[in-house]
Amino acid sequence: MDSITKTNISKDNIIQMVKKAFGEDTVLKGVKELKGGFFNTSYLLTLQDNRKIVLKISPPKDVRVMKYEKDILANEVYVLNRISKDLDIPVPKVLHYDTDKDIIETDYFFMDFVQGYALNDIYDELTENQRSSVSSELGIYAKKVTDIKSDYFGDILKKDKQFKTWSEAFLSMIKELLDDARDNRVKLIYDYIDIYSMIEEHSEALDMVKEPALIHKDLWKGNIFVNPQTAKIEGIIDYERAIYGDVLLEPVCGFLLHNYAFMNSFFGRAYLEDDEKIRAIIYRIYLFIIMITECSFRQYPWEDSDKWAREQLGEAFEELMNFDG
Repeated sequence: MDSITKTNISKDNIIQMVKKAFGEDTVLKGVKELKGGFFNTSYLLTLQDNRKIVLKISPPKDVRVMKYEKDILANEVYVLNRISKDLDIPVPKVLHYDTDKDIIETDYFFMDFVQGYALNDIYDELTENQRSSVSSELGIYAKKVTDIKSDYFGDILKKDKQFKTWSEAFLSMIKELLDDARDNRVKLIYDYIDIYSMIEEHSEALDMVKEPALIHKDLWKGNIFVNPQTAKIEGIIDYERAIYGDVLLEPVCGFLLHNYAFMNSFFGRAYLEDDEKIRAIIYRIYLFIIMITECSFRQYPWEDSDKWAREQLGEAFEELMNFDG
């Protein structure tokens, strides 16, 4: 996917990076850019023994990114290492993480290549039973991740974005997001201050979340790799946006809230209580403002996603204002 956040590097750079990570005798046989991502740059590399690995590179230093996207490569490396160490979940193993900036000016890491196909590429080919099976399995894995707890809410690595309550953490996330929208002159349905106030009014519902849990926060179909023959998940990628927060944020940001198979295995039930319904609406508002704002930052060459996100945002605001639970 084309985006100004993608870092372009030469094959010579990649050869240097490979030799630094795996030894001077390592031979690079093939390089293929992986086009599916929206933010970082990724390459599929083939080494002399036909082993396949992935190189993932953070955006160029001079490219403006959204505030929550700064240094999120480090976040992903931390989470992948934590999951690989503590949980039996199919995630790629980090092979080498480099922050020296002696070859290129950005951070990067190597990880195992994940077998299978992205779920969004094969979804239409799967039967309903296979889709349900994948959703249930994803729910089980996502639930295992939320078993990793913390004593604070918010950013995993940045101490200035860690809070004792979920309302403090989430309102900070909202403020940061609205600041990005304002800085990039993104027009939203309501004034930035009014949007913040609408959400702040529901701090009590946010504070019903008492336990910070690790959540992926980006479980859309493109990040789930599946074996189409067995309908088994081969890998779950892109943990860069993971935070400690409300587990309900997971199905909202993954567009899985109405996926009964996922909700039953992840949440234990497909229905929501009133305080959960309010939070789900608020999280949808957060998600669609992100989608609208990132379109302006990354300068995507299409308008359909922005139009759809704006329509969804309008519906979410209407639900919030008409909620009578």
